[in-house]
Amino acid sequence: MALGKNLTKLQTSNKAYEDTAESGKVGAENESIQESSEQEQQEENEVNVKSYQQFCVFKSGREEYAVSINLVKEVVPYPPLAYVPQMPDYIKGMANVRGNIYGILDLADFFKIENTAQPKYLLVLDVENYQMGIAIPDVPDTLMVSDDMIESLSASRLKSTIGQKYLKGIIKKDRRMIILFDILGMISSDKFTVVS
Repeated sequence: MALGKNLTKLQTSNKAYEDTAESGKVGAENESIQESSEQEQQEENEVNVKSYQQFCVFKSGREEYAVSINLVKEVVPYPPLAYVPQMPDYIKGMANVRGNIYGILDLADFFKIENTAQPKYLLVLDVENYQMGIAIPDVPDTLMVSDDMIESLSASRLKSTIGQKYLKGIIKKDRRMIILFDILGMISSDKFTVVS
């Protein structure tokens, strides 16, 4: 009887060992599948990672424009201007903002766009050594934009050359089309250089 009981115990322990070994294989396979799935998910996430940029968006005339938020110092109520003789019509004058003198640019006049709105705010730019402000009618917005929302412009798409070289692209956001322009290229060009 003792031999029969020991044999039964041995068979039961062997069966338990086989079950444990089998479950270990299944567990290892499950871990392998899970690791593979996590690796595929990580690779998919890396492919889907988008690069984003933040822009300051404002109106001038009937159009919306955008500049990099890094170039904007502050937005202030439109200050009194001092007229400077023999300046182009898109330079509205000079303004004193917190003790600094800024040249005031009107983009609607620069791009020859009809503009009936009176400026109420000044977008003060912090662009290298240039002290420039843009006259705007409303408080600007900030907009986070992914790279795939920006469509570049090529000379073959545009027939007009007025200010064309300062346009960097179009931001497509919902049904809006926002003009992205190169403000640094614009204010460092010959059009903004005072000839002595």
